[in-house]
Amino acid sequence: MLRVAAAIAIVLSLATAPSAMATDKPMGWFATSVRSVFIFHSCTERLKEKFNIGPLTGLEVTNMDTDAKRADGAMDVRFEAITTEKKTARKTHFAGVCHVGPEGETRIDARRVSQSGGEIRRINPGKAG
Repeated sequence: MLRVAAAIAIVLSLATAPSAMATDKPMGWFATSVRSVFIFHSCTERLKEKFNIGPLTGLEVTNMDTDAKRADGAMDVRFEAITTEKKTARKTHFAGVCHVGPEGETRIDARRVSQSGGEIRRINPGKAG
């Protein structure tokens, strides 16, 4: 029962978060926390897709900063992160911006800053960010 209640609360918070951000009313701490987790997960998934990163044993976000809220509810989140891949133990440092639209759609502009351990990953020129 507790899991169902928690799931319903999370879904309702996510459903109201974009519309609440479009107004001048501040979101509550729970809705802000849930939206932050959603944004972090969504940006991480886009980073994995863009750079073809396999399963991770570690993800360390060294810097995450949100720009000012826009009227339409969209936001840009600047970040720096270090990933550690499970199979190769390769550590890669990324920097970029995660663009989150008013309805939660996510796009990422990131670049690989450095890489250590394992075989150096090559990225096709069309995929490089």
